[in-house]
Amino acid sequence: MVDWQKVREEFPVCKKYVYLNPAGGSPVSQSAADEGKQFYDEMLEYGDTFWETWLERTEKVRIDLARFIGAGREEIGFTTNTSHGMNLVAHILKNQGNVLTMRDEFPSSTFPWLNQGTKIKFVEPVKYAYPIEAIKKTLTPDVKILVTSYVQYCTGFRQDLEALGNFCRDNNLIFVVNATQALGIFPVDVKKCHIDFLVFTGLKWATAGYGIGGLYVVKKWLTNDNFPFAGWRSVQLPEKMDNLALELKNEASVIESGCPHFPNIFALGGALNMFNRIGPENVANRVIQLNRLLEKKLRGLGLKVICQDENKHRSGILIAKIENPKKVVAKLFEKNIIVSARGEGMRISASFFNNENDIEVLIAELDKILYSGYSG
Repeated sequence: MVDWQKVREEFPVCKKYVYLNPAGGSPVSQSAADEGKQFYDEMLEYGDTFWETWLERTEKVRIDLARFIGAGREEIGFTTNTSHGMNLVAHILKNQGNVLTMRDEFPSSTFPWLNQGTKIKFVEPVKYAYPIEAIKKTLTPDVKILVTSYVQYCTGFRQDLEALGNFCRDNNLIFVVNATQALGIFPVDVKKCHIDFLVFTGLKWATAGYGIGGLYVVKKWLTNDNFPFAGWRSVQLPEKMDNLALELKNEASVIESGCPHFPNIFALGGALNMFNRIGPENVANRVIQLNRLLEKKLRGLGLKVICQDENKHRSGILIAKIENPKKVVAKLFEKNIIVSARGEGMRISASFFNNENDIEVLIAELDKILYSGYSG
């Protein structure tokens, strides 16, 4: 049995805010903050003498991330954010064929492809969802790459990655996943789902903060002629510092061309350790439970809600259809309730550090704002 109150203590922000916006940007966990702070404390006291130790610690986080998503260590590279990772993927796959993606994608999933001239075709949503049948109907022979978010940022629709991965395998499509709105909350097995590339940022549900992201590249794409840039740490023996020995690594860490962003990587490691302590299945179940409670309470206020009925397509994101969402969001902020205006209304995202009382406080304030002429 998980002690959710103890888990909540990982997030001191909960003492000040009803924080229902990890889909926009999550507070970091104490576990993540401690790991990042340790690096700065070490550099403050010892300068750069911990270099080798930091490199060893970086590799441990790489292994932890690989295990977390079912990958091999050599298939994991560290980036700074989702856009960074998706740009790398787009360059690696340049001239491989056109892209099919979802209409509701966040621009981080699309702009890198458009910027290099790759043609994109969009799947239109069906009741805020993207069933495989709709994807199949939109697929044309020129499309060789399928790009999708694990969870759509403005509707909360969660894709069945295993089913979609099987579809990609059967249709010889390169499968690219933006896991930003899911990683940490919903499990993913890159091998079981036949994923070729996966990108994410630690800023949102992963609770690791700004400046850290991850890139998974399946082994078959780890060839020297695929990588768009190189630096001194992209080679197999960087300590040689030989200007003529451009022997690139045959692993995803080749993208880490310069000195590592140590504190951000270590913060991600701390967050992953926290998720493993709680148990990934426990985290996912908790988020679904809170999301369903939130839906029930919002419908009780007479609001229309965008979410999915089936748990396998439900996420931590929910949209309440209201008028003037930006104004309502601002009024809630005055009461230290953090949500955002997205899509067709107000986006509310409850994470595992939230609780039932957070939802009750939100509902009470919404009732005042929407129905009681409340002006703040």
